[in-house]
Amino acid sequence: MNKEEIDKIIFGFGVNSFNRFPAFLKINSQLKGENYWYALRNSYVNSDNLYSFSKMIKKCFLKNEPQIESLMLPVEMEYFNNLPNQITIYRGMTEDELNQKAFGCSWTLKKEVAEYFAYTYNRNFDTRNINKVVHELTINKNEVIAFFNEREEFEIIYIKTKTINNAPSNK
Repeated sequence: MNKEEIDKIIFGFGVNSFNRFPAFLKINSQLKGENYWYALRNSYVNSDNLYSFSKMIKKCFLKNEPQIESLMLPVEMEYFNNLPNQITIYRGMTEDELNQKAFGCSWTLKKEVAEYFAYTYNRNFDTRNINKVVHELTINKNEVIAFFNEREEFEIIYIKTKTINNAPSNK
């Protein structure tokens, strides 16, 4: 499957931000290498209300698939490579998520972005009426799976306790 075929499936007729990730899940076993990461990135960053998919999302980002560096755009890779070895990340989350320490994988380098997702963003219907907080962590850069900034959210994909010895780098 090539990128044009992937786009027809995850951006095609009848697909929207609420069913895009499930569309990816239907095809992900057919994808390899760069095309897998392309489809995961584009379905993930263009989706809403992913709370119920949290475990599957982690599994997808942790898949042992070559060319993980293709998750990031070149400008994102450059920004990521220039970050210090330790970074502070923030996540808007439910109080239950914080108490259970079962964190989702989307974090941000900007506290104000986490605050927006915790207190203002209204497209996460599954958590709409649940109390939210912003949590802060300091992590090593080599624990980061990817950095996305297409939507200027300074998004860090981080899965707690997951260390990636070969963190994405083009150096």
